[in-house]
Amino acid sequence: MNAGTAVAKFIWAAFGAGGPQRFKIEKRPDMTTVRLLAVTLFAGFTAHVASAHVSIENDKAAVGTSFKAAFKIPHGCKQSPTTKVTVTIPEGIIGVKPMVKPGWTISVTKGDYARAYDFYHGMKLKEGVKEVVWSGGSLESDFYDEFTIVGFVSDAFHAGDTVYFPTRQDCPDGQLIWSEVPPQGKSAHDLEAPAPSLPIVAGEDEHAHHGAPSAGPINAEAAWARATPAGAAVAAAYLTIKNSGAVADRLLSIEVDVVGRAEIHEMAKDGDVMRMREVPNGLDVPAGGSVTLAPGGLHLMFKDLKGPLVEGQSVKGMLKFEKAGSIPIEFRIEAVGASGPGEHSHH
Repeated sequence: MNAGTAVAKFIWAAFGAGGPQRFKIEKRPDMTTVRLLAVTLFAGFTAHVASAHVSIENDKAAVGTSFKAAFKIPHGCKQSPTTKVTVTIPEGIIGVKPMVKPGWTISVTKGDYARAYDFYHGMKLKEGVKEVVWSGGSLESDFYDEFTIVGFVSDAFHAGDTVYFPTRQDCPDGQLIWSEVPPQGKSAHDLEAPAPSLPIVAGEDEHAHHGAPSAGPINAEAAWARATPAGAAVAAAYLTIKNSGAVADRLLSIEVDVVGRAEIHEMAKDGDVMRMREVPNGLDVPAGGSVTLAPGGLHLMFKDLKGPLVEGQSVKGMLKFEKAGSIPIEFRIEAVGASGPGEHSHH
């Protein structure tokens, strides 16, 4: 008997109808086969348990920021395919928009919030999406897929809270409802049908260790400035600001250690002459987009320098955004004539 036959008969003997008494193994499998089988069965069993219920791909979301949540549908109703997915949006999660999914029709139910919530750009939201439904498609039980929304974590939540999104799967031959919430001191692993959950954390700089300062969806990178001669009073600085969130934000001000004041400037054509002028109301950063400040266009103007900017050194500062708040920034000082970051002179 080959190893495949031995494994097959061992599985049947151990787990098939009637157990080992109902099936006689013709040849006892060697211990290597038994160990391999045990590991395989355990891995498959734990993987099945870990992915058996609907869950959210993200591991956390920050208070006062937008987030993206992908609801993972791991199987159908027994062997019946999933043809409809309904997600209930909990109170305090605002500004929700579902992601378009090819082959599926999306509908939303809107309603009043329990109170008005602070949103981006000083807005207050009093109503919004309360339920999202994907229908018209077919997800076979042998496959898995994700159904995605973006939203905003309001001040109804605090760091340490967990938000639960009751979710329902509809199939031609049944229905699965994932809505159970663990009682105090219990784990969702103790429940048969736990609701997908999203832990809430403080809006901290989660990318600082990766060299790109950020606050929630706002990320600042490739920050640099040109070196200045002794006695210079002004300098230009540049960077790229990315917004991975669902809502636009605005850079309001900049503070830098060795600078009296910093302003946002742009190069604009006045007739046939290019002139530099201040952008007085801040710099908009579009949702899901980015803004690059570079020579010849938008840039930061450092005024009233307290000392020269020396090539090879760095200066620290703070960027203040309308919604994301303040995030630290470090400008690398490049050569006097540099046109981009990393262009040091070699004298």
